[in-house]
Amino acid sequence: METVVQVCEIVSGISAAVAIIISIVLYRHGLNRERRTETLKNLSEIRRQYFNTKTLDDKEKLKYLNELEYFATGVNEKIYDIKIVKKMSGSRLIKQYDNWAADFIQVRKSQFGNNRAYLEYEKMIKRLKKKC
Repeated sequence: METVVQVCEIVSGISAAVAIIISIVLYRHGLNRERRTETLKNLSEIRRQYFNTKTLDDKEKLKYLNELEYFATGVNEKIYDIKIVKKMSGSRLIKQYDNWAADFIQVRKSQFGNNRAYLEYEKMIKRLKKKC
């Protein structure tokens, strides 16, 4: 009888451990799904607001880059998913950076003597370039 009780205790302990592991896996999966969804939602909103960046004046470019800096901070802190950014707009963001944003940022940095401006955005672009 004592052996049966011990076996039941062992089975019960193993079942509890398996349940905890399953709960953790499901929780992490839910968090990752939410992170990807938020990435899609926020990047889509930025794209809608600034559909054609070629026609932006300097004031609008500044607003756009500020939005991207905020978004990039989320990407770099793993709040948003870099893989979704790459799939959704990776090429577009890299082209914008290479075509006008890098120069625009350098001018802003030299005008205001702030070498830390847009660091998060530039870090995100570097990561995208590595992934593309």
